[in-house]
Amino acid sequence: MAPTVPALRYERKWVASPLSLIEVLAVVRRHPALFVEVYPPRCINNIYFDTPGLADYHAHVNGIARRCKTRIRWYGDLDGDIARPVLELKVKRGLLGWKEQYALPRLRLPGVGTGGMNLRPWVEALSEANLRDRLLSHQPVLLNRYQRRYFRSSDRGYRLTVDWGLEFRRYDGVDGAPFGRTAAADPIVLELKYERGQAEGFERVARALPFRLTRFSKYVYGVDRLHGS
Repeated sequence: MAPTVPALRYERKWVASPLSLIEVLAVVRRHPALFVEVYPPRCINNIYFDTPGLADYHAHVNGIARRCKTRIRWYGDLDGDIARPVLELKVKRGLLGWKEQYALPRLRLPGVGTGGMNLRPWVEALSEANLRDRLLSHQPVLLNRYQRRYFRSSDRGYRLTVDWGLEFRRYDGVDGAPFGRTAAADPIVLELKYERGQAEGFERVARALPFRLTRFSKYVYGVDRLHGS
């Protein structure tokens, strides 16, 4: 259950509206960094946790440099048999950040729209007391789901993802309660990931992306859409 902690990296984001997915992918493929697709497209699912007062949400909104988001992530189908769920702590220190990842046991979830979602087995599976305490002091806030395509520059220094088809479900109760109210969103979000040694080349890569550089957070966006913040 030891975490996987990658090197510090930058994550910069753009919102590509009002372009379509086809138009965005054409921009990526024409980019002078020669981005090529390196992984099959797939669906990403996340359950985000926060304190009852949404402290992690407010830390991001208020631009707090030291902040952390807590989520459980898996790929593929939204419900049913989840083979490899992962607990992620997404830590930021200014523009730099990293993810701590902890493998969770296989779990079969009932249909999100019709049944309950009991998260307690995941909490109990975390042998590290500090992680159990963190999840017990947090509560599920929302579930989000989107599709992602993966690209890498020819010099291998920059990874670019394109996310679309964002969906959000609000968690409406305690353990065992279903995710309720839903919302869909139009933004296509690009995210450029690179390590500190590649920071000098960021401006060169960014200039060829004709989109709006932003601090876009899917978690914050989802809370705003579902909770009316």
